[in-house]
Amino acid sequence: MVRAIRDNNNSTAGEVHFTPSTATVMLPLVRRIVADLVQLNQAIESQKEQLKGIDRLPETIERADYQEELRDIRASLSDDQKRFQVCLGELAALGLEPHLPIDGGVDFPAMLNRRRVRLCWHPDDERVDHWHEPGQSSAARQKVDPHAFGQESLN
Repeated sequence: MVRAIRDNNNSTAGEVHFTPSTATVMLPLVRRIVADLVQLNQAIESQKEQLKGIDRLPETIERADYQEELRDIRASLSDDQKRFQVCLGELAALGLEPHLPIDGGVDFPAMLNRRRVRLCWHPDDERVDHWHEPGQSSAARQKVDPHAFGQESLN
């Protein structure tokens, strides 16, 4: 069971705050969503590059086989973009924020010493045990002090 903390005094109404242990419990689901998100992001970027290349060829405008390929790529791109938005929505519904640009990393809103921070997870991490300030890059993340979140911290 995932347990997050709702801070009714110091946050936006309904904002969920995680501890390292509650965030870590969510990782099996988060890993699946993030894997889809990363794969879709790569597919979208690849299809956009394909379209740019085909659109630059002057003969593509008049050739029916190119037009059919363009329709297929655009349909696939549209489908992937919709699925990408669904994945983003799934993370948002959990109260999570993906790193942008998409690198597979995710931030979990948290409170540390009465201030808002972000617990930070990357796909290579076994557990959620890093944090950074909101708005900071994950490159600035720091290891969680084992006592910072109380006895629940890194269990």
